[in-house]
Amino acid sequence: MYIGIDLHKEVCYATTLDKEGEVVDRREFNNEREEWEKFVTEMPRDSKVAIEACSYWYPVCDFLEDRGIEVILSHPSKTRVIAEAKVKTDKIDSEILARLLRADFLPRAYIASKEIRENRELLRLRVQLGRDRTVIKNRIHALLGKNGVRHEYTDLFGVEGRNFLKEIELSGSQRTALDVLLRQLESINREIEHVQKQIAGIAKEDEDIKILMTVPGIDYYSAMIIKNEIGEIERFPDYKKLCSFAGLVPRVHQSANTRWEGHITKEGNALLRWILVQVAHQVVRYPGELRKFYLRLKKQKGNKIAVVATARKLLRVIYCMLTRKESYRYERKALTEGKLKRLEKTAR
Repeated sequence: MYIGIDLHKEVCYATTLDKEGEVVDRREFNNEREEWEKFVTEMPRDSKVAIEACSYWYPVCDFLEDRGIEVILSHPSKTRVIAEAKVKTDKIDSEILARLLRADFLPRAYIASKEIRENRELLRLRVQLGRDRTVIKNRIHALLGKNGVRHEYTDLFGVEGRNFLKEIELSGSQRTALDVLLRQLESINREIEHVQKQIAGIAKEDEDIKILMTVPGIDYYSAMIIKNEIGEIERFPDYKKLCSFAGLVPRVHQSANTRWEGHITKEGNALLRWILVQVAHQVVRYPGELRKFYLRLKKQKGNKIAVVATARKLLRVIYCMLTRKESYRYERKALTEGKLKRLEKTAR
């Protein structure tokens, strides 16, 4: 049987087709465990289930796979027949999923293991906390600017800078606002430290993370993001597919003998692309082929394009490192040892 399920937060709609493509069952049920239990007990054991990737697929996928049911995750941006349909209902969407599944035309999305999904959630939490912290810091800078406060601190949020912020004389409401922001900043810093310790505990047991840390500019945090956003490296037949997954390949328009390449597609894993660009800024500071490549391209096309191109080349290097289980060719031993010591210290 081929089952297409249109999944929503509150309700689900399922359409079941037999091997001949005839509809044998349609049903709507609440997205609750009891309803899923009932649905699964009535489902033939050899059934295949297609679900479009959305915010609610994690628990459903785990629930079905734990019961021996094969789940195929549909890639939402590539299932255009659903997204562009003029008549769009849950009933129609679920049937289209079932028919695409039966014909083996369903664009499949990668289903990561539970371990990788858990790591991703933890890492994405850490990324969001970092962004929240940046927002608060920017608000503090804006408040100081509005009140004409000047300072000469290189790091306004270091020990001396924080003492300075606590002692500034401002009007009642402005002083209250600054105190609130400082308390929020301290709270987020504590949460980041807590999450960072969990990440370090996982990283120190992973040999792939230690391999990635041999690249100057990659610490355990960025290595964890790279490793877990990629998932199993074996699923990519070559580095070109991996670069495409990260959205770091140029757009290509080709007609007859004319070929034109534009900016990168940015279609793919945004978090992986972001961390690679951040790392590229660091790795080009150290001797090696990546630095030579960056400096050569910077002269021709400018810094921004050179950094992105270096990030793509770095991902190619990472692909080779992970598939061959080899350290970085231009590793700086002392730098790597220092990073490993900090990892051990953070994980305690």
